[in-house]
Amino acid sequence: MISSTRNDDTITLIAAGTEVEGDIRFRGTVHVEGKIKGNVSSNDGKLQLIAGSRVEGNMTAAHIVINGRVTGDVFATDKLELSADAHVEGNVYYDVMEIAAGAAINGKMERMHKSGELLLNTSEEEEEAKIKQLEST
Repeated sequence: MISSTRNDDTITLIAAGTEVEGDIRFRGTVHVEGKIKGNVSSNDGKLQLIAGSRVEGNMTAAHIVINGRVTGDVFATDKLELSADAHVEGNVYYDVMEIAAGAAINGKMERMHKSGELLLNTSEEEEEAKIKQLEST
């Protein structure tokens, strides 16, 4: 496990050709050009996957930018950016999302509050009940 305990201005680079196996917890910003096999998490940091990068595991951070491949769930508590070469095989949980043409998600997308709480949509039954109530008036 790699852990950064320095201040939030820290920038960590996982360079192209580098493979990391194990969970990573960080502060500040992590730029990934290589490959990670394991979960990557931060309470308030920024995680950026550069084109050609790969993460096999769940990712959690306040701000996540993906321009590589992810196999696992993505939890962006503040903002998620999916660039044109982004490819996610897993579920995506976000508060605010920006997605470019060409990005791909093979999983479900669910909006969540910054606290990590999911913002649930009303069920079809609730919607139908509302429609019937409106029609009867």
